[in-house]
Amino acid sequence: MIKQILLEEDRPYPNSAFPVLYYPEAFKEITNNDNPEREVIEKLGQHLYKRDWVDGIFPYHHFHNNTHEVLVCIEGEVSVQLGGPNGKTVTFSKGDVLLLPAGTAHKRIEASDDFEIVGAYPDGIDYQTYREEDVASEEIYEKVRQESAKVPVPENDPVQGQEGAVQKYWK
Repeated sequence: MIKQILLEEDRPYPNSAFPVLYYPEAFKEITNNDNPEREVIEKLGQHLYKRDWVDGIFPYHHFHNNTHEVLVCIEGEVSVQLGGPNGKTVTFSKGDVLLLPAGTAHKRIEASDDFEIVGAYPDGIDYQTYREEDVASEEIYEKVRQESAKVPVPENDPVQGQEGAVQKYWK
Protein backbone atom coordinates (compact mmCIF):
# COMPACT_ATOMS: atom_id res chain seq x y z
CA MET A 1 0.00 0.00 0.00
CA ILE A 2 1.27 3.45 -0.92
CA LYS A 3 0.50 6.35 1.38
CA GLN A 4 0.15 9.93 0.20
CA ILE A 5 1.31 12.75 2.45
CA LEU A 6 -0.09 16.14 1.48
CA LEU A 7 1.79 19.24 2.59
CA GLU A 8 0.98 22.91 2.47
CA GLU A 9 3.29 25.73 1.49
CA ASP A 10 5.28 26.83 4.56
CA ARG A 11 7.48 29.80 3.65
CA PRO A 12 10.35 29.70 2.95
CA TYR A 13 9.61 26.09 1.91
CA PRO A 14 7.46 25.87 -1.22
CA ASN A 15 6.59 22.17 -0.84
CA SER A 16 4.46 20.85 -3.71
CA ALA A 17 0.95 20.33 -4.99
CA PHE A 18 2.02 16.69 -5.46
CA PRO A 19 1.91 14.45 -2.37
CA VAL A 20 4.97 12.84 -0.86
CA LEU A 21 4.70 9.14 -1.67
CA TYR A 22 5.51 6.68 1.10
CA TYR A 23 6.02 3.03 0.16
CA PRO A 24 6.22 1.00 3.41
CA GLU A 25 8.49 -2.05 3.13
CA ALA A 26 8.71 -1.68 -0.67
CA PHE A 27 12.39 -2.70 -0.69
CA LYS A 28 12.27 -4.94 2.39
CA GLU A 29 13.51 -8.04 0.55
CA ILE A 30 16.37 -6.15 -1.09
CA THR A 31 17.49 -4.57 2.18
CA ASN A 32 17.65 -7.99 3.84
CA ASN A 33 20.23 -9.19 1.28
CA ASP A 34 24.00 -9.22 1.81
CA ASN A 35 24.70 -5.98 -0.08
CA PRO A 36 21.55 -3.84 0.18
CA GLU A 37 23.33 -0.63 -0.83
CA ARG A 38 24.39 -2.02 -4.21
CA GLU A 39 21.08 -3.78 -4.85
CA VAL A 40 18.98 -0.70 -4.02
CA ILE A 41 21.16 1.45 -6.29
CA GLU A 42 20.77 -1.10 -9.10
CA LYS A 43 16.99 -1.28 -8.63
CA LEU A 44 16.63 2.52 -8.65
CA GLY A 45 18.89 2.69 -11.71
CA GLN A 46 16.58 0.30 -13.57
CA HIS A 47 13.87 2.94 -13.14
CA LEU A 48 16.26 5.77 -14.14
CA TYR A 49 16.84 7.17 -10.65
CA LYS A 50 20.56 7.89 -10.49
CA ARG A 51 23.20 10.25 -9.09
CA ASP A 52 22.84 8.10 -6.00
CA TRP A 53 24.50 8.50 -2.64
CA VAL A 54 24.55 6.64 0.68
CA ASP A 55 24.41 8.56 3.95
CA GLY A 56 21.78 10.07 6.27
CA ILE A 57 19.41 13.05 6.21
CA PHE A 58 20.49 16.55 7.21
CA PRO A 59 19.33 17.65 10.69
CA TYR A 60 17.95 20.92 9.29
CA HIS A 61 15.11 21.80 6.94
CA HIS A 62 16.18 21.85 3.31
CA PHE A 63 14.69 21.19 -0.13
CA HIS A 64 15.64 20.70 -3.76
CA ASN A 65 14.02 23.11 -6.19
CA ASN A 66 15.08 21.46 -9.43
CA THR A 67 14.37 17.76 -8.92
CA HIS A 68 12.37 15.17 -7.05
CA GLU A 69 14.26 12.91 -4.61
CA VAL A 70 13.82 9.28 -3.61
CA LEU A 71 15.06 8.07 -0.21
CA VAL A 72 15.37 4.35 0.57
CA CYS A 73 16.15 3.30 4.13
CA ILE A 74 18.67 0.45 3.98
CA GLU A 75 19.38 0.23 7.70
CA GLY A 76 17.85 1.43 10.97
CA GLU A 77 15.02 3.89 11.46
CA VAL A 78 14.50 7.64 11.23
CA SER A 79 11.87 10.26 12.04
CA VAL A 80 11.74 12.95 9.36
CA GLN A 81 9.80 16.18 9.43
CA LEU A 82 8.34 16.91 6.02
CA GLY A 83 7.15 20.31 4.83
CA GLY A 84 9.02 22.60 7.22
CA PRO A 85 8.52 23.50 10.91
CA ASN A 86 4.73 23.28 10.58
CA GLY A 87 4.82 20.06 8.57
CA LYS A 88 4.26 16.41 9.33
CA THR A 89 6.64 13.94 10.94
CA VAL A 90 6.92 10.42 9.55
CA THR A 91 8.98 7.50 10.72
CA PHE A 92 10.44 5.19 8.16
CA SER A 93 12.68 2.20 8.55
CA LYS A 94 14.65 -0.46 6.75
CA GLY A 95 12.99 -1.29 3.43
CA ASP A 96 10.75 1.80 3.34
CA VAL A 97 10.86 4.31 0.49
CA LEU A 98 9.93 8.01 0.39
CA LEU A 99 9.54 9.98 -2.83
CA LEU A 100 9.74 13.72 -2.24
CA PRO A 101 8.41 16.05 -4.93
CA ALA A 102 10.61 19.03 -5.83
CA GLY A 103 10.33 21.82 -3.27
CA THR A 104 9.48 19.52 -0.34
CA ALA A 105 11.30 20.47 2.84
CA HIS A 106 12.70 17.62 4.90
CA LYS A 107 14.74 17.33 8.10
CA ARG A 108 15.99 14.46 10.25
CA ILE A 109 14.45 14.69 13.73
CA GLU A 110 15.79 11.50 15.27
CA ALA A 111 17.55 8.40 13.94
CA SER A 112 18.85 5.10 15.21
CA ASP A 113 22.65 4.76 15.40
CA ASP A 114 22.66 2.38 12.44
CA PHE A 115 20.40 4.54 10.22
CA GLU A 116 21.48 4.74 6.58
CA ILE A 117 19.71 5.62 3.34
CA VAL A 118 20.26 5.61 -0.38
CA GLY A 119 19.15 8.78 -2.14
CA ALA A 120 18.73 9.27 -5.90
CA TYR A 121 17.11 11.57 -8.47
CA PRO A 122 15.09 11.00 -11.66
CA ASP A 123 17.41 10.86 -14.66
CA GLY A 124 20.36 11.60 -12.36
CA ILE A 125 19.65 15.32 -12.23
CA ASP A 126 22.29 17.35 -10.40
CA TYR A 127 20.24 18.63 -7.47
CA GLN A 128 20.33 22.10 -5.92
CA THR A 129 19.82 22.38 -2.17
CA TYR A 130 18.19 25.30 -0.37
CA ARG A 131 18.03 26.02 3.35
CA GLU A 132 16.00 28.70 5.09
CA GLU A 133 18.84 31.23 4.94
CA ASP A 134 19.17 30.72 1.17
CA VAL A 135 15.60 31.95 0.66
CA ALA A 136 15.95 35.26 2.45
CA SER A 137 13.91 37.45 0.11
CA GLU A 138 10.48 37.33 -1.51
CA GLU A 139 12.17 37.43 -4.92
CA ILE A 140 14.28 34.34 -4.22
CA TYR A 141 11.32 32.54 -2.70
CA GLU A 142 9.16 33.16 -5.78
CA LYS A 143 11.99 32.02 -8.05
CA VAL A 144 12.53 28.69 -6.25
CA ARG A 145 8.78 28.14 -5.81
CA GLN A 146 8.21 28.55 -9.55
CA GLU A 147 11.21 26.37 -10.42
CA SER A 148 9.95 23.61 -8.10
CA ALA A 149 6.47 23.73 -9.64
CA LYS A 150 7.93 23.35 -13.16
CA VAL A 151 9.89 20.16 -12.47
CA PRO A 152 8.30 17.55 -14.74
CA VAL A 153 6.71 14.36 -13.48
CA PRO A 154 9.25 11.54 -13.89
CA GLU A 155 8.56 8.95 -16.58
CA ASN A 156 9.15 6.18 -14.04
CA ASP A 157 8.17 5.49 -10.47
CA PRO A 158 11.29 4.63 -8.42
CA VAL A 159 9.68 1.46 -7.03
CA GLN A 160 7.20 0.33 -9.68
CA GLY A 161 8.60 1.64 -12.96
CA GLN A 162 6.42 2.94 -15.79
CA GLU A 163 3.06 1.91 -14.31
CA GLY A 164 3.61 3.11 -10.77
CA ALA A 165 2.32 5.49 -8.15
CA VAL A 166 4.00 8.53 -9.75
CA GLN A 167 1.81 8.10 -12.82
CA LYS A 168 -1.26 7.54 -10.67
CA TYR A 169 -0.86 10.32 -8.08
CA TRP A 170 1.25 12.97 -9.83
CA LYS A 171 -0.49 13.32 -13.22
